[in-house]
Amino acid sequence: MALAVSSVIALTGCGGGSSSSDSDSDTTSSQTISGTASAPAGTVAQLQSTNPLEIAMSFLISPAQAEITGLQPIKGADVELIRVDDDGNQIGDVLATTTTSISGDYELTLPTGVSLAGNLIVRITGQNDRIMRAQVVEQDVDISPVSEYVLQSFIDNGTDLDTLDPEKVVKLSGKVEEFDLTAGANLDEMFEKLNEVAGDYVATQVALIETDAGDATTISGNYRSSALSFNLHDSDNAGYGTYALDYYSEFFSFDGAADGSVEVTFSGGESAYSGLGGPGLANATVYYETDIYQDEEDTFSAAFNAANVLVVEGEFEEEFEAGDDEGFRYPAATYPLQKVKGENLFFVQAQDGAVRYALVDTDGDSETDALDPSEKRGDEAFRSIEAFVELPASASISDISGAYGRVYLASYVNDGGPIEVTTEATTLNFDGQGTVAFTATTSDRVSTTGYTNLDEPASTSGSLPYSVDSDGTVTVDGSKGFVNSGFNFIAFGGAFQENLNSAEFDTTYIVKLPDAAPAVTDKTYRLMFLGVTPSASELAISTTRFASTLTMTSETEATINATTDEVILPGFGSNLTFNKGEASMDQASVNIAANGYTTMTVAGVGETTTLEGFFNEDGSLGVFRTTYAEENGDPTELGVAVLIELP
Repeated sequence: MALAVSSVIALTGCGGGSSSSDSDSDTTSSQTISGTASAPAGTVAQLQSTNPLEIAMSFLISPAQAEITGLQPIKGADVELIRVDDDGNQIGDVLATTTTSISGDYELTLPTGVSLAGNLIVRITGQNDRIMRAQVVEQDVDISPVSEYVLQSFIDNGTDLDTLDPEKVVKLSGKVEEFDLTAGANLDEMFEKLNEVAGDYVATQVALIETDAGDATTISGNYRSSALSFNLHDSDNAGYGTYALDYYSEFFSFDGAADGSVEVTFSGGESAYSGLGGPGLANATVYYETDIYQDEEDTFSAAFNAANVLVVEGEFEEEFEAGDDEGFRYPAATYPLQKVKGENLFFVQAQDGAVRYALVDTDGDSETDALDPSEKRGDEAFRSIEAFVELPASASISDISGAYGRVYLASYVNDGGPIEVTTEATTLNFDGQGTVAFTATTSDRVSTTGYTNLDEPASTSGSLPYSVDSDGTVTVDGSKGFVNSGFNFIAFGGAFQENLNSAEFDTTYIVKLPDAAPAVTDKTYRLMFLGVTPSASELAISTTRFASTLTMTSETEATINATTDEVILPGFGSNLTFNKGEASMDQASVNIAANGYTTMTVAGVGETTTLEGFFNEDGSLGVFRTTYAEENGDPTELGVAVLIELP
């Protein structure tokens, strides 16, 4: 993010105590704004270091504690009230001025006719025109690195500042201020910390905040989800780490209204979990469990907008069992579910986290009963892509007929290693009567022991039996999945153990293929990507942020605008590290066959990323397996990508 703020000097000005004057009007209204101006100190305070997942837990801390520490008041600085355009440039003259007090406080009277708005700004200017700003969207306006970061995020997004809903800006700024982090030595460090900790949250909110409401009656129905989550855990310098896998499939109903409001009801599901944990891979052991949770019900609210996004606000959760040694805190989060055009089919990419704490006995009964926030035990990062599929009212075997494209992602763990990640792509042909034919599979495997190509000979073919239940359950050779209400998307997934020392998890996306290559020029897609690197030296998971897109500039070329983040476990005994990516633009060469089979190649400097998969019948959805390789090397990362056409 290009931030128009210096990183070196505190923002100070000339002047005495707090005062107020208007430069453009002789008559003032009775409405005033006030707040405090603060910035990082010139040196870093010797405070406890925190990492991004721990910081996120500020959602759990009382308002008196949840704050950015290490900021100091800006004394005697000139505060100017101005209007700006959507690029952040001043429009017209300064509307009013005042000066901060010795405690950094200020008060300023709005000129007559000036109202609160997203493009009304209070600004402090320091030496060499270094600035820090805040949007005047309420009467209590603090000027801080958070306010500048939020404003710059809107500017970078191309947001129409004048039409922003002030309440939404206030809510976003408040959420960012709740992140409990220690200020850096200067503004550059401060903005780096904010981007690392809150960047994905802010980017998602900014992308959604000015979108109009949609008609949610069109998405009402019964849904089933399918997700495979890749997870990394550390133990805060205790020399123990975990590579973990989660598969879950759950049932929901959406009850939507014309104003975009949606009541979501959760009614149970099934899950499997496996963790390979230990002080090192050679000493790591597999833990495996499954769960079926029926007859559970929980209702919560969501909002559907005109961008075909269903926004679900995840609530804070605290989870532990009395008597246990450790418990978990999960911060609040935003989950934007992107809808496929013309189908009640959604995808969401989650970047979640949790913090583990020791449990304590608070009532003297010799049994632990509460989390102890002062005894942090470790961090956990969860990365997934989840599909929400509207189920058919009634289904039969003849509803699934014709050519389909299949993309598969799996991971295998074993005591002492290896850790494996495998991807596949193949075409299927359902005859509508109970037999599905398949062709040769293209496949790769990357593991902690190296790379293996698993492509089958082109002549490979075969067939398997399949059946379809009335509720949309699809069974192929004993494996169970489910089909959507349009009968053009099928999801499979699950987990199994061959023995107590290993576990394998997988997920499969299947789309109905076109009779001719779909026209895709000028279409823009939401890009959701998840890649896993299981090397001998480190484990890493890469994901794109919600605002990432791919635009087809022709039938054979695409432009990718994406921000990719990475979480790394350098070794089982190490702590997690987080690499927050910068927005980048890349070019891809594209080849789309008549049946929708598609390859994309993104050639960077010394590296290549490939996508192989399928577009559906009208080109509104694409599912792909991905590979990443450095120049002249074998693939080191495998994953999946989903492209959802934007309205």
